[in-house]
Amino acid sequence: MFLEINHLEKVYHTRFSKEQTRALQDVDFKVEDGEFIAIMGESGSGKTTLLNILATLEKPTKGSVILGGQDITKIKENKLASFRLHNLGFVFQDFNLLDTLSIRDNIFLPLVLERKSYKEMAQRLDELAPQLRIEDLLDKRPFELSGGQKQRVAIARSLMTKPQLLLADEPTAALDYRNSEDLLELFEDINLDGQTILMVTHSANAASHARRVLFIKDGRIFHQVYRGNKSTKEFGKDISLAMSALLGGE
Repeated sequence: MFLEINHLEKVYHTRFSKEQTRALQDVDFKVEDGEFIAIMGESGSGKTTLLNILATLEKPTKGSVILGGQDITKIKENKLASFRLHNLGFVFQDFNLLDTLSIRDNIFLPLVLERKSYKEMAQRLDELAPQLRIEDLLDKRPFELSGGQKQRVAIARSLMTKPQLLLADEPTAALDYRNSEDLLELFEDINLDGQTILMVTHSANAASHARRVLFIKDGRIFHQVYRGNKSTKEFGKDISLAMSALLGGE
């Protein structure tokens, strides 16, 4: 099994009282290598906390996260940055690009941190640029790009290190419908190439591009649906019905 989330629990304690907030309760699921999974739920349901734990940005109160045979919740603090760099890719809704650098240099950043040679970085970018349709953007600066172009650049940067797992947090939230569709189709293409993707989203349309959708409610896995051979439109209807049940408490 590629990724195992075992009985995760996360409890937050208020600083000056004995009150507790249980963000996650017995979250337990598995991810196969090469899957594309979306995670949905209301605000406050626990999906962001789950993503933060998978990203090694937070530690669970109980439980384990096994990625490629390693419990990532046990990694020492001084080794976490290196682990993230070599194993995880991140795509956020706000792009996180540096306007002072060219697009090429923004994309090179992860491999610069790894002290890779320019030749190696350029070779990897030559592989990614055509797939992400960014060949004509490399000498520009982020402020010259549209939102959709910026997000494609952010994806390229996240894939430079060939991560085991790509984590996406509301990647279409800042995009219009057309750019969102373009981005999600890119995610599908990347996934078909073997990249494992886990995406948190509020959008049933975005989730319909995944192969499986997990629904979280009150810190627990409430339900899941599989796409199978359905179109994104058909799968979107299944997702909307599941979300209605979740919101209605059924």
